[in-house]
Amino acid sequence: MHTIRFEASGRSMRWYEWLVGLFLLSLAFGVRAGSVYKCVDASGAAAFQDRPCAIAQGQSEIEIAPAPVYAPPPQYAIETHPRRENSRNEYRASHWQARGMAYECRASDGRVFYRLGACPRSLAAQGGSVSHGKSRGRSGGTSVSVSGYPVPREDACMQMRRAGSIGRSGHEYDEHISTYDKNLGRDPCA
Repeated sequence: MHTIRFEASGRSMRWYEWLVGLFLLSLAFGVRAGSVYKCVDASGAAAFQDRPCAIAQGQSEIEIAPAPVYAPPPQYAIETHPRRENSRNEYRASHWQARGMAYECRASDGRVFYRLGACPRSLAAQGGSVSHGKSRGRSGGTSVSVSGYPVPREDACMQMRRAGSIGRSGHEYDEHISTYDKNLGRDPCA
């Protein structure tokens, strides 16, 4: 007669096979609502178990109610205020977008840049080659004064986006809208 031999295949269970096995085991041996037996021995010690007690012990059956169904949390009548925007740039961009104005900012050393909000009062001097408009600030460095002139927002946006703006002295101070804000539709130049 032939003998049947079983050999290991060398393959372990995949993660989804384990998951299915655990699910089936939980269905078979899962905790369900039902009855529990309270067994009290002669000394008065109590034990709770899922099967009937021994004959020498006092037994009482306790019914356990099923678990409650999920209920959403209650809605309380608390006043909610809209989230206050803390970002200065978002406020400034929306404020000037509503007005349709922007600023052309001119530094005393010849740099020109554009802002949707107000221009800064001063800028750091470029490499110490400034011959006029120098002043010493609190930090001891040199700075140049900046003056701002209102221009239509469309003109400022055009100047900031045009191809030759990289050659303009001061273009690094232009107000740029982040890609994130553009994707969310918060581009005031759109």
